[in-house]
Amino acid sequence: MNWHTITFLGDSTMTIPGACILALWLGANRMWRQMFAWLLAFGTAMSIVVISKLLFMGWGITLPGLNFTGFSGHTASSSALYLSIALLLTQDGSRTRRALVLALTAVLVTAVGLSRLMIKVHSESEVLLGLLVGAAAAWGFGLSLRQSAPPLRHLLLPVGLAAVLMMTGFDKPAPTQSFLQELAKNLSGRSEPYMRHEPL
Repeated sequence: MNWHTITFLGDSTMTIPGACILALWLGANRMWRQMFAWLLAFGTAMSIVVISKLLFMGWGITLPGLNFTGFSGHTASSSALYLSIALLLTQDGSRTRRALVLALTAVLVTAVGLSRLMIKVHSESEVLLGLLVGAAAAWGFGLSLRQSAPPLRHLLLPVGLAAVLMMTGFDKPAPTQSFLQELAKNLSGRSEPYMRHEPL
């Protein structure tokens, strides 16, 4: 199994454009309340991830007793995005169909989290808490889903946009970690960011 391929499903080059496409699709279908709920839920989850990383990198602030340097962004963003899409696409389906799709999606986002452990870039606590943050964002978005979803034919636009993104250079991991390290140094005034000392 290629863990690097699986982990890329949670990279910001995938999830941030995906989040924007979902918001645009909701707006195009005049699902304004759902669009704003999605932007709020995803934005809040990603803000929590970024703040947790900056607190550690800039000031060494962490959760006591845990090998924790910040929520796993790959895990949080993938669980927020993919679970939200699953909730949206199954809102008018049977309970059995919804449960099956959500279960398969949960397996997918769990695999993304597991890949972060397998390639040794996150600890168990970072992945688990990332899953919880992302799932909470999807749950918050799901609360806004009260009107029927648009017909499946309206999925052609977001699917087409996603395909174009995949074919035009969105195939390399985003340099988010190095960017956050530089930001943490600038904010804290340190010459070097705090780094993990405990083994993974």
